Amino acid sequence: MSQLPWESKMRRTNAEAEWMAPEEVVQQVRLHYFEAVNWLHDSTFEAWAAQWSEAPAHLSGSFLKRHQQALMSNRDSSLPGIVGVLRCDHTIEVRHFSAQGGDCLIVDHQTGRRMATYNRETQQRLNTQDLGDGAVVYRMHYDSRSRRWKIDHFVQELPVAWGSARRRIRETSNMPTSFGRDY
Repeated sequence: MSQLPWESKMRRTNAEAEWMAPEEVVQQVRLHYFEAVNWLHDSTFEAWAAQWSEAPAHLSGSFLKRHQQALMSNRDSSLPGIVGVLRCDHTIEVRHFSAQGGDCLIVDHQTGRRMATYNRETQQRLNTQDLGDGAVVYRMHYDSRSRRWKIDHFVQELPVAWGSARRRIRETSNMPTSFGRDY
């Protein structure tokens, strides 16, 4: 693996003891993530071949494989062409770079999440569902050939109260003596 230009500038943060890249690299990660998210939205109604050929410019690894499997499944399906488009406002945290600087995590805090469902052929909106706020984590990978950060892997969706001092998850150590239909 070739050394990345910023590898010698990687530093450990004191509070979390994690690797961080220089600010210009963090901004590049953000920019490329937003470009990938916008491409995913904008390509929804493009022809199958265009979606297939453009995907590797924004996606890599298991995320690219998952996207291509979904494209194949939709192409080969006899079911009506229904697609969902997630729309929301994004606040991005870039964290946990690898020691060499070629991988990092994106925490995408999504507010006002709405899933709009469309008929692919007519592009008519069929339904919109409010999903509430949430946060998802993706691993980004730097592709040295294309000089781009790409969404590489979906890591997880964080619990609703994650990162919020106002909302707490109430934990109980004991199960109630009766619950469900026993009430």
